[in-house]
Amino acid sequence: MQNDLLGPVEELRDIDPSLLNAEIPGEQYRDVFLSLFERSGIGLAVLDSTLRVRSVNSALSAQCGMRPEEMRGRDFAEFLHPGVRQDVLRQLGRLVQGSKACLDALSVDTCFDRTAVSGELTAFPVEDDSGRVKAIMVQFTPGETAGDHHARVGPQGKLTPLSAKVLEGVAAGDPTVRLAAKLFLSRQGIEYHVGALLRQFDVPNRTALAAKAYSMGMFSMGCWPPRLRPGSIRSDPQGADRAGGGTRTEPGARRR
Repeated sequence: MQNDLLGPVEELRDIDPSLLNAEIPGEQYRDVFLSLFERSGIGLAVLDSTLRVRSVNSALSAQCGMRPEEMRGRDFAEFLHPGVRQDVLRQLGRLVQGSKACLDALSVDTCFDRTAVSGELTAFPVEDDSGRVKAIMVQFTPGETAGDHHARVGPQGKLTPLSAKVLEGVAAGDPTVRLAAKLFLSRQGIEYHVGALLRQFDVPNRTALAAKAYSMGMFSMGCWPPRLRPGSIRSDPQGADRAGGGTRTEPGARRR
C-alpha cells in the first residue's frame, strides 16, 4: 500500500518487527504503521530537526483548518497562535537539542491560529543510530474551543460592544483623551471602562490588559488597528450599555 500523505516518513529510523510481540510480517509493518498514522483519529505529525512539517495526518490538519498538502514543508510555527508560539517553539527546540530536562517527551499547551482550537501537544524525539534527534513526532489532543477560552475571561464572559471598543483602543495604544473622542465618552467614562476591564481580566495595567487579551486569542491576527474576534463580543445590542451585568448610566457619558 502506497500512501503519498506520509511519503517522507521513510526517513525515520526503521523499527525491527522482531521486537514486536505480534504476528505481523516485516514487509507489512510499514503499511500497518501508515494506516495507523492516518486512521487513528489522533492528530499526528512528523517534524524534521528544523521543525518543518514532513508528514501530517488528516486529523491534525483539520484541527489546523488546512489540508495536509498545504502544511507539508512549512514551519510548524506558522500554524501556532502567536500567544503560544514562542513557548511551544522553545520547548520543541530543547527537545531537538536533546535537553535532558525533556527526558523522552514533553507536553505543552497549544492553540492553532486559524481555528483557535487549543489543547495539549505531546512531542516525542526520534533519534538516529548516533543518538542525534533527527525528527519529532507530535501528537495533539484537543481540549477547549475558542469559545470555552473566552468564557473564562471573567464573570461576564463575552464583552459588551462598548467594552470591546475600549479594549481595542487600549491595544492600539490610544490615550484616554483620544479614545474618549472616538467613543463619545468623557475621560471619566473611559477610565471607568478601563478599570472594569482591568478587574475582569485580573491585570494591573493597560499593557498587561492588551497582552492578556492577545494571549487568549481574542484579537484577530494580522489586523491593525486591533480588532476583536466576533466570538469575543456579545451579540445582543442591549449589552452595549451594560457593565458588570447591570443596566446603568456610565459616569461622565456625553450627550449627543
